Order: sequence, then structure tokens, then C-alpha cells
Amino acid sequence: MLPWKKNVAKRIVAEIFLTVITVLSAMTIMAYFTYPMHVRFCNCNVSFNAHLFEEFTAGIIMLMMILTITEGSYFFNEWKNGLVLSEKLNKEKVESQLEALRNQANPHFLFNSLNVLSSLVHSDPDKAEEFINKFASVYRYVLNIQDKNLVTLKEELDFLNSYIYLQKIRFREGLDIKIDLNKEIEEHFVLPFSLQFMVENAIKHNIVSKDSPLKVNIFLKEGKICITNNIQLRDNEDDTTGMGLKNLQKRYFLLANVMPEYEQKNEEFVVSIPLLKPEKKEEKENIDKHERCHNRRRKLRS
Repeated sequence: MLPWKKNVAKRIVAEIFLTVITVLSAMTIMAYFTYPMHVRFCNCNVSFNAHLFEEFTAGIIMLMMILTITEGSYFFNEWKNGLVLSEKLNKEKVESQLEALRNQANPHFLFNSLNVLSSLVHSDPDKAEEFINKFASVYRYVLNIQDKNLVTLKEELDFLNSYIYLQKIRFREGLDIKIDLNKEIEEHFVLPFSLQFMVENAIKHNIVSKDSPLKVNIFLKEGKICITNNIQLRDNEDDTTGMGLKNLQKRYFLLANVMPEYEQKNEEFVVSIPLLKPEKKEEKENIDKHERCHNRRRKLRS
């Protein structure tokens, strides 16, 4: 099979070739049976070659019409499905961006960060300046990826390191995060906020203190990025809905037909995030381009 998305020219050439061969074979056989009837009913002295040419012409025209209708229908359905997928991706991406903005710009995050910054300004001006730079990086990343469905692992890790820096200044010995990922995979792709969200999720749902440190490990396993943390849940865990994980799974499924997996085992919470290979970049660019065109058309209509 030659799918439309990657082999348009090859598919068309192959179908034309196969159509011609099929018509020639079928019409040649049919001509031997229809020639006597043609001569008898038309009461004319037409040659077999002329009759065969007529059969070829009629057969090719008919099959090309059928081919045009079937392929046109297939192309239209693919185009329509592409619009539906783009709309779903756009909706999921907007929801994710809003969630990320809420998480990073909520009053508690700002209040805690400003408190830390205030104490650093007097006690350690150099660290205060670095804190401001990391703080700005967090928001810069949120703004820069708003039109992207995928980001490189390097981009996500840079953002994650800035976020971790802010959290470790706040929690100090209460937060222990280790990242063990090879540089060779940094050009692979992940969804924006996927790694940061899992770290934030661990911090939000678990006790983080010097006496009960939260340990988070990020490493590569079987082509996926694993994020693990020890489980020491807060008292208000009944209030959680799990919508963040469901949103991440849905976005991955819509974009790449794969889903993050998570489970609890041996007093650890384990999440596996799919790592998308660089060849996904072409699909990513096509989706982004299609989505930008769709958004422009929607703006013109409004």
C-alpha cells in the first residue's frame, strides 16, 4: 500500500499503470466475445482491431472516472479528518497552555517565588539575579511554545531545569531531583510541558520537606522517558481529579497515536512519557502549518 500522505506521486503513477494493464487485459478478453455481437447488431463490417480499440477507449474512460471518484472521495475524507484532528489538537493545546499558565502564574507560585526572591536579594544578591533569570525563562518558554505541538527534548529540559531551580531554592533539602538522559536523544520530541508537568504533579501531591524529602528520578528506559517519585501523599489528596494526566494522555494520542503510561509500584509512582523520533518533525511541521492556515481562515471569517 502507498499512503497518500507520503507517496502521492508514486500512488497516482502506480494506480494509472495498474488501471491500464487491467483494462488492456480485461478488454482484450471481452472483445473476443463482444465482436461477433457488434458486427451482427450494427450490421457493419468493422474490423476486430477497430472494435478492440473502441473497447479499450470505453474501458479506460470508465475506469478513470471510477478512479477519480474513489480517490477524490478518499482525499476529501482525509482532508476532512485532518481538519477535525487539527481542531482537536488546537483545543487540547489551548487547554494545556491555559493549564500551564494557571500553574505557573497562579498566586501561590508567584507569592512563593517572590518571597524566595525577597530573601535572596538581601542574603545572596548573585543568586537573586540567577533566580530572576530562571524565573523569566519559565515564562519565556510558555510564551515561545504557544504555537507548537511538539518541542525538542532539549527545549523541554532547559525549561524543566529552570523550573527545578526555582523549586529547589524554595524546598532546599526537601527536594531531590536527578536527571539521567543522554545528549544523543535531545533532538527527539516530546509534548510541551510534559516533563515539567510530571515534576510539578509530584510536588503538588506529595509531602516535600527536609525530614521527608521528595525524590524524583528522570531517565530513559525502552525508548521512553520515565519519571519516578516516592509516594508520600498529602492529607488533601481526595481533592485531586487526575485531569492533568488525562489531558496529557489525550494530547499524545491525538498527535502521535501513543499514550503516556503511569502506575504505582513498590511505593513509587512511575510515569512513562513516549519519546518521539526526529522523523516526527515533518509531521509536526505539517500539522503546525495546517493549523496556522486553519486559524487564519477562522480569523478572516470572524
